[in-house]
Amino acid sequence: MKKFQLFFGVLILSYASLFNPVFAQSKDKTLFDLAKQAEADEAYDIAIEYYEELFRNTNSDSYYNSLLELYPKANQLKEGEKTIKKRIKTFPQRSELWVDLGHFYELQNEEKDAQKSFEKAIDLIDANSSQTRVLANRFRQYEKYVFQEQVYLVGRKRNNDPSLFQFELAIAYAELGKTEDMIQEYLTILGSNSGYIQTVQNLFQRYLYPDPEGKQMEMLREQILRKIQKEPTKDIYSELLIWLYIQDKNFNGAFIQAKALDRRLNENGKRLYSLAQLSLANKAFEVAQQCYEYVVGLDENSPYSLSAKMQLVKVMKLKTLNQDYQTEDLNLLKAKYISTLTDLGKSSFTYPLMMDLAELEAFYLDQVDTAIAQYEEIIQISGISNQEKAQAKLNLADLLLIENEIWDASLLYSQVEKDFKYDQLGEIAKLKNAKVAYYTGDFYWSQAQLDVLKGSTSKLIANDAMSLSLTITDNIGLDSIAEPLEMYARADLWRFKKDYAAANKTLDSIPQFFPASSLKDDILFIKYEMEYAQRNYDSSAVYLRKLLADFADDILGDDALFHLAKLEEEKLNSSEKAMELYKQLITTYPASIHVVESRKRFRFLRGDEIENTEELN
Repeated sequence: MKKFQLFFGVLILSYASLFNPVFAQSKDKTLFDLAKQAEADEAYDIAIEYYEELFRNTNSDSYYNSLLELYPKANQLKEGEKTIKKRIKTFPQRSELWVDLGHFYELQNEEKDAQKSFEKAIDLIDANSSQTRVLANRFRQYEKYVFQEQVYLVGRKRNNDPSLFQFELAIAYAELGKTEDMIQEYLTILGSNSGYIQTVQNLFQRYLYPDPEGKQMEMLREQILRKIQKEPTKDIYSELLIWLYIQDKNFNGAFIQAKALDRRLNENGKRLYSLAQLSLANKAFEVAQQCYEYVVGLDENSPYSLSAKMQLVKVMKLKTLNQDYQTEDLNLLKAKYISTLTDLGKSSFTYPLMMDLAELEAFYLDQVDTAIAQYEEIIQISGISNQEKAQAKLNLADLLLIENEIWDASLLYSQVEKDFKYDQLGEIAKLKNAKVAYYTGDFYWSQAQLDVLKGSTSKLIANDAMSLSLTITDNIGLDSIAEPLEMYARADLWRFKKDYAAANKTLDSIPQFFPASSLKDDILFIKYEMEYAQRNYDSSAVYLRKLLADFADDILGDDALFHLAKLEEEKLNSSEKAMELYKQLITTYPASIHVVESRKRFRFLRGDEIENTEELN
C-alpha cells in the first residue's frame, strides 16, 4: 500500500513538474523531506525510492552518497552495485567511484573483484592533486588506510614532487600505526618550513600521547637527534627537542639544548628565562636556578638580567621552604634577600623582594618588629601603585594584630576598605576587620560585615565569610551561650599569632567546660591548621580524618576532605590516596568550592595533559 501511495504521489509530482519548473523544485524539496522522514523511521526501502527519484532528477553527488549509505541497510547490495556502475559509465575518470564499487563488492564477499576495483582506482591517479585527495579520503572513509597511504605515494610520483601530501600522508601513517614513518614525515615538514612548529607539536601531542612506557617519545627523540646531526644549521630541530624534553619533564635536558640555542641565536637569555619560569612552576628548582644564573651571567644590558636576579631569590626561597629547613637556612635566605636588595636598590621594581623579606622575618624568623619597619618603609616608596601600597598596609596591619595593637590594625584595615570600596582589596580588608571584631567578641558587628561579604564575586572571600558567619550563627543562637565561642575566637587569635601552646590550651578547655558545644569540628580543623603550620604533617592528617569520621556532613566536611587530599599528595607522598580523596570530594560534595581544583588535581595525578601548570601550584 505504501509503495502504491509512493508511486501515485511521484506520478502526480512528475506530471505537474513537466509544465512548471518552479513546481519541479518544490517537488524535489518534498521528495527530500519524505526521504529524510522515511530514513528516520528506518523505512529504508521507501527512502531509497525517494532518493533514486531525486538522483534521476538531479544527478547530484549528495543523493548518490545518501543511496550508498542506505543500500546496505536495506540489504539491496546488488542495486547499489548497479547504481555505482552506472555512475562510473557517466564519469569514467572519477577514481573514487571505483572505491565505492570495491566497497560494495566487499560487502558481498567478492574479494577479488573488490581488489581489482581498488587497483583500478589507483591506476587512475594523475597529476591532479585535488582528485588524488578525494580518492584518498574515499579510501579513508571505508577505513582502507593501506590504500590511502598508497594513493598519496603514487600521487607524489605522478606529480614528481616528494613534498606533496606531507600532512595527509603523516596522518595516514598515524592511522596505520606506522609511528616512525609519521614522525619522519612531520620532521621533513619542519625542515622545509619551520613555521609549522606549533602545528607539528600539537599533532605529536595528539598521536604520541598517552605514552606510559615512553617508547614513542624515545623514538621521536632519536629521530630529532639524527636530524640535528645531519642538518646542524636547522635550529628548528633543537627547538623541537627542547619542547620534547619539557613534555617529559626533563628540564635538565631542555636546559642544555636551550643554552646552546640561546648562544647560537644571540637571544640574550630570553629562551632560558622562559624555561626557568616553567621549571619553577614544575618545582624543578635546580634547573630554574641554573637558567637564571645563566641569564645573570650574560651582558648586564640583557633585558632579563635584573628580573633573573630577583627570581634567583625566589628560587632560593622555594627550595628552602620546600625542605625540612632549619633556622640557619632561613638566615641564609634572609641574607640573600638583603644582598640582592643592596645590589638592586629598594624601589618599585624590587617591591616584591621587600614584601617577601618582611614576610620571612615576621612569620618564619619571628622578627616581627623588623618586619613592621620593613612594611612601613615599603609604604613610603615612591612609584609603587596604590594597590601595592594597600597590600603592604594589610600585611602591616596583620603584624600589628600579632603585636596586640588591635585598634591600630583595625584602623589600617578600615583605610584600605575605604580606599578600595569596590575592589577585591577592599573586600579583603573588610573581612580582616570582621575577624578583628570576632577575635574581640563583638560577634554581632562581625556578623553584619560577613553578611555583606557573602555576596563577594571572589569565591574564596565569599566562602570564608560564609564559614565564619555560620560558626558565629551556630554558637550565639537563642539556645546558646556566647562563652564557648569567645574562647574559640581567642584561641583562633592565638593561632594567628603563632602561639600554638596558648591556642591549644584554650581549645582543649572548651569541651571540658562546655561538652554540649557545637564547636567540636571547628576545634579539630583549627588544630589541623596549627599542626600543619609546624610541619607536623602526620598529626595534622589525624585531625582531618577525625573530623571526616565524626562530622563529614557538617560545614567543614568538604574543606577537611580537600586539605587531606592535598596533604596526601604534597606532604605524605601518596598520590593514589590523594586521587581517591579528590574523586570522593567531587562526588560527595558537588557544590563545594573545591570541586574545580579537585578535578584539576585528579586529572593531573592521573597523567592527563594540563595546559597551564602554574594553576596547579
